[in-house]
Amino acid sequence: MAINEEQRQLEIAAEVEELARTLAHSTRDVPHPRDSYRLLGELGATIDHLAQVIDQLGKWHSRTEDGTHYDGEDGDGTGSARAAADELTTAANMLRLASSHVHRAHGHNGVVRWYQEPQES
Repeated sequence: MAINEEQRQLEIAAEVEELARTLAHSTRDVPHPRDSYRLLGELGATIDHLAQVIDQLGKWHSRTEDGTHYDGEDGDGTGSARAAADELTTAANMLRLASSHVHRAHGHNGVVRWYQEPQES
């Protein structure tokens, strides 16, 4: 069961990044081919959750107000909370597209009769 831990957002994001980096380094090969099915399922769910996080951050950015949540903007005027919201909405949509492809790959993978261990040729 998920627990709302608003006070730990940064810590949780750092943990997710560290675990994703570890996974990225460990998936050059899949030592147990059957695990590929569950791996794709877990990754699909993870992408769904990340899309939700990015979408929620985008909506939060769109609700922020100058003078309440921040004190103006620095730079040449090209950045803003609204521009961040727009980019985050686009990113959430792209993650949903990626999720769709991963879930479809998961389905395709599900019909393969994987060995538990690779067979020697």
